[in-house]
Amino acid sequence: MTDIPKMTIKKVIFIVLTISALTSCSRGYKVENGKVYYEYWNEGSGQGKSLIEQADAKTFQELTFDCDCNFEFGKDKNHLFIDGELIKNIDPNTFKFIGNYIFRDKDSAYFFGFYNNLNDCVIKGVNPDKIKLIKYPWSKADNFLIHGGEAVIIDDISDFVPIDDDWGKTKKHIINNNQILYGADVETFKITSSFQGKDKNFNYEFGIINEDDFKKTSYKKFDFDKPICEYEPIVFDDIYDSLVSYKEDQNKRIEIVEKLKSKGFSIKNIKYSNWSGESKIISVALANDKCNCIVEKLYHYDYSKPSETEKIFKVTERIHCKP
Repeated sequence: MTDIPKMTIKKVIFIVLTISALTSCSRGYKVENGKVYYEYWNEGSGQGKSLIEQADAKTFQELTFDCDCNFEFGKDKNHLFIDGELIKNIDPNTFKFIGNYIFRDKDSAYFFGFYNNLNDCVIKGVNPDKIKLIKYPWSKADNFLIHGGEAVIIDDISDFVPIDDDWGKTKKHIINNNQILYGADVETFKITSSFQGKDKNFNYEFGIINEDDFKKTSYKKFDFDKPICEYEPIVFDDIYDSLVSYKEDQNKRIEIVEKLKSKGFSIKNIKYSNWSGESKIISVALANDKCNCIVEKLYHYDYSKPSETEKIFKVTERIHCKP
C-alpha cells in the first residue's frame, strides 16, 4: 500500500472542513415537497430551516439584484419575501432596485439600508418615478429631500448639498437626517457630532434648538400682548400637568399656536417627527407681516414608566421667532 504524504492528508482535511463549514452556514430558499423553506444560520442554534407558509411553491423564485445589500430576496405570484419574511403591501412583479438601498414597485419606494422593521420601510409621500439618487443615504423626489426612508419638503431642494451621511445644507437651511433646523444660520453653522451642531445664536440637538437655550416661563403668567416678534426663545412647562398618550393627543390644539393665530399669525406648515429616541415633536411654522415663528410641541418619552404604559409622554410647548 502506498503511503499518502502527511501534507496531502492535511490539505484534504482542510478542504473537507472548509466545504463543510460553508455548506453548514448556508442562507437562502429551498423548495421541497411542494413547500417553500428559508434556510438560515444562527450562532446559538446552528443551521435552521423554517417553513414560509404564505409562499406558493409552484410560482416561487429567488431574486437577485445588483446591490451590495446582504439580503436574500424571493417572490411568488403574489408576495415578496426578504430573508424568509413576508413583506406586506409590495407588488412582487414590479419590484426592482433603484440604488443606494432604495427599491420600488409600481406604487411606492422603499429603503432597506437601516430600519427597525422590514415591513415599515416605505418612503412615505414620494412618487417613485421621480426619485433621483444623490449620495447614500440621500436622494430626492420633486421637492422632497429623502434621508434613508424619511422625507421632508424643502423649498430650495435644487441647492441641496450633502455634508456627510447625517448632515446636509442648502442656501437657506441646515438639515440633520430628516430634520430641517429652522432658524439655523447657514453661514456660521458648525457640526459638532452626528446629531449636534451650533451657529452664532444657538446649540442644536436632534434637529431642534437645545432645550438649555430656551428660557423657562410660566404660560399662565406670560403677557401675550407683548410684541411677539421680539420674543426670546421661550419654553412653557406648566401648560400640561399630567402625562399623555401621543396617539390621543397629537391632533389636539396647541396652545401657543392658538394664541398666535388670535394675534394675526397664519400657519405655513405643520410637521410631525420622531425626536430623540422614542420622543415626538410637532413643529408648526407661523408668520405675519413682521416675523416668522416656530412653535414646537415636545412629547418627552418617560423611560421610567413600563413600555406598555399608554400615557407615557410629558408635554411642553415652546416658541422662537425671527424677523
